[in-house]
Amino acid sequence: MKRYLLTWYGITDLRASLNLERGHGPVLGALLADQYTDVIVLGYSNPKNARDNTLNLQQDLQKIQDTDFASQRKFIDRYANSPEAHLHFTHWLKEKLTETSKDVHVQFKAVALRRLNDTEGIYEAATRTLGAVVAEDGKKLVTLYLSPGTPVMAFVWAFAALRHPQLKKRLIAASQPGKPPEEVILPNEWMEWHGKQVNPPGINNNQYDVIFHLFGEQRMPSLLGMIQFSANEHIFVNSSQYPAKVMKQFLGKAKYGEILVDPFNPEDVRSRILNAISKMANGTKIGFNLTGGTKLMYAGALAACRKVNATPFYFNSQNNQLIYLNDFKSAITNLIPSVKLFIKLNGNNLSISNFGRWEDIPGIDTAKRKDLTYELWNARYKISRLYRDLLNYNNEFKPFEIKGRDIFTKLSKDGKANVSIGSKHYDFENWPDFAKYLCGGWFEEYAFMELKPLLDSGLIKDMHIGLQVAFQEKPQDQGSQNLADQLKSQIGQTYQELDIVFTDGRRLYIVECKSGVLKGVYIRKLESITRYFGGQEGHGILAYSKPSRSGIVHQKAREGHNISLVEGCDLQSSVKSMLGKN
Repeated sequence: MKRYLLTWYGITDLRASLNLERGHGPVLGALLADQYTDVIVLGYSNPKNARDNTLNLQQDLQKIQDTDFASQRKFIDRYANSPEAHLHFTHWLKEKLTETSKDVHVQFKAVALRRLNDTEGIYEAATRTLGAVVAEDGKKLVTLYLSPGTPVMAFVWAFAALRHPQLKKRLIAASQPGKPPEEVILPNEWMEWHGKQVNPPGINNNQYDVIFHLFGEQRMPSLLGMIQFSANEHIFVNSSQYPAKVMKQFLGKAKYGEILVDPFNPEDVRSRILNAISKMANGTKIGFNLTGGTKLMYAGALAACRKVNATPFYFNSQNNQLIYLNDFKSAITNLIPSVKLFIKLNGNNLSISNFGRWEDIPGIDTAKRKDLTYELWNARYKISRLYRDLLNYNNEFKPFEIKGRDIFTKLSKDGKANVSIGSKHYDFENWPDFAKYLCGGWFEEYAFMELKPLLDSGLIKDMHIGLQVAFQEKPQDQGSQNLADQLKSQIGQTYQELDIVFTDGRRLYIVECKSGVLKGVYIRKLESITRYFGGQEGHGILAYSKPSRSGIVHQKAREGHNISLVEGCDLQSSVKSMLGKN
């Protein structure tokens, strides 16, 4: 009898083949841990990399063998999903099997997808591959490997197998790196479910009695499910490491439920969900949001979903689509309308203390102040020479008079502010924090005004300037209270001020405005803040008024996760381009 292993290969496998990762990688590890006669490896091919004639993997590999992790990651980003990487991995896999006396016939199939999580393309490749195996003569056992590749690639194997209920097959997954994969134990009827949903004609497809949400480190998938669908009860399936109580604030009138599971034991997930369903009334309409959690949580929840003929769905954040996993029909995900929802979702025990509304800032919307802001952009090199002196007056009201080359600023005891730039003069009756504006606040206002047309056109849904996040007076638990008290004593009540923050309804964008010297540390700080408040899909923009003479800042921006470095005058066009890609 032939024994097949069908699998995708991913970044960890590629790193292992390049000697940049400890161990064998998932694919080779699975082949060494069991007896197979054949392996069919699918590899995503990025069309962009296929057209790049400058790629030379072996030559570039020698250059980065002893370099730091950032250089190696850049190399991986360049070569992943390319024909050169596929060829290298295939040769390496065959050599390792030969070295270990494993007689396995290796087939590699490059799969051209429109994007990494092109569900329809992935499904077509999986069903075509499995169909070819089924068509071969003789007895066979087919093993479908869930671990390598993306979660979408993992769950599509299960749906491809539905087309061949008589085929002898099994699922395996590796719960811990370096250990052999284990068989995913699911009930026998998991292959007998053919998409029959408890969804009679005339019933609202966006209305459920109960929705189960797989909940993990990323909270956005659960929020998307709550925004997309209406339900009388939301039940979160999670581990003790990631409690789901934070989602209570989005329930409205719906009930809250939580099921604690072992995230690496699919049978535990399946049985606990089914136990909860057994206590519900007959005919309860149930939905399963399978986007979050681990792959093995997904496997267990999917088995429970099949058992009760419920409706499974998945949110693909890469192309903002909701995908129904019973028939692979898709819909556009609903928008997240406000910045406030992102902060509430990811802010833990923090709350918004100052919403940063443009219209609430005294005098900001006057024509004279706007003219001054744009004039300071033109004179940005002149005003930056005064920053050192202005900093002495930045945090409290004190009169000052500072003169530079072709620029003069003054704040009187009565709060009157004056500034002269060349032949242009500006006078204001009452501006006590004038020094703060001159020290860089002007650039934040300039950036906001540059982005305002995108807000007016609807590309940006919600935008704030100087939004402040502070500690809650009474956190939900004593541990959070103690931590909050410690941090307050160190940094004060305000935890973080965001220069500019906005959303396009899909993800959170945080703009950090720097009108002085650019430093690499700004990139790391922005990356951390963006991940904290925006989650995995958040995007940080470091806006600058003067370009850096050092290439380090630009290098760190390229290495950063979802970070863009943009000159102030290019903000509108750059952000418009970003939003157009989403």
